[in-house]
Amino acid sequence: MSEEVQAEPNEPVTADSSSLSALPTSLEQKFVTGAERLPDEELYGFRAALAEPAEEEAPEQKIARGSPLLFVALLMVAMAVAGLLAIGGAALFKSKTPPNLYVDLGTKRYDPAGVGGRLIAQWTGSGAYKFTIDPLDPAQIPGFQATLANPPHAITFKLLLKDAADRVACEKDIVIPGVPQGTEAFDKTQAMAPRSIPTGGTIQNVAGSNGQIGEAVLTGPLPCDLEAYKKIVGWDFSTDFPPLITQKDWKKHEDDVQAKADRAKSGASRSPQSIGGYLFVKSLPSPIEADDVIVGDNPSKGIVSTGSGRSFLVGRSVLVNPALDWQVFPAEIHYRCDKSGMCVLTRLDSRSAVHAHLMK
Repeated sequence: MSEEVQAEPNEPVTADSSSLSALPTSLEQKFVTGAERLPDEELYGFRAALAEPAEEEAPEQKIARGSPLLFVALLMVAMAVAGLLAIGGAALFKSKTPPNLYVDLGTKRYDPAGVGGRLIAQWTGSGAYKFTIDPLDPAQIPGFQATLANPPHAITFKLLLKDAADRVACEKDIVIPGVPQGTEAFDKTQAMAPRSIPTGGTIQNVAGSNGQIGEAVLTGPLPCDLEAYKKIVGWDFSTDFPPLITQKDWKKHEDDVQAKADRAKSGASRSPQSIGGYLFVKSLPSPIEADDVIVGDNPSKGIVSTGSGRSFLVGRSVLVNPALDWQVFPAEIHYRCDKSGMCVLTRLDSRSAVHAHLMK
């Protein structure tokens, strides 16, 4: 019988030290005594190593990797901010540029009526004007006074304020009311007093050295916003102020009215449009513009007539002034008239242009 230990199935095997010593050396090495066991930290240290998160990259490395995109983004932001600042700065500078408190635009002539005008534009938080009119010749003062003291009809002045390109920046119509049928006698005290006008503002007649009305000063609001006001560098005007011959006849009429008023406190009635035999177009359905040919003139009355049958009152001074080239006929012209019959005539072979009234 063999000396090897035999065990029945499911029977626990026990061995003493003598039996363990009898095991082969190779098998003995597979058993570790409690004294020789490694500490848990060394046995399971790999678990802690696996549980530690991976070391993050340094911020400098991340920035370095993304630096091209970051540079482009920062550059775009900087450019956008610079653009907004430039626009805002320009707008701020523009809005803070103070306007001139007043602009003296100088004088203009309106020969059909024998009057000159001087215009001053003003800015005191809003637009305003000072418009002065006077006769071109001192000999016209009596008729000028009679017209302003008792206007035979409502007199309109159309002011056109222009920019450097000769475009209209803004405009203003000034209306002096007329006396119904021109029947009132001249009242010097009342004529010299400031009075309101329908289009806003006032009119003040000013006496000359001879005590007669030598000029009239009209003031009032100007419908220009600040930007339009800053562009104003020039101007022009037109008017239906009665022509010189009509002023003379109106002076005679007023003298007659005054004489009758002194005697019987009554006046005479006379249609303004029939004074001096002149009939003017007072209203057109719409503005007109066309080419025509001047075929004749009447220098003593300041009238030219055209091949199409139209007549224009340009004023005697125009027809006797060689510098204006309006003495040689026939002459091709271009005319433009507004609805009130006030016109501008231009010779096609000359740069000179004149104001005129369209006559019936």
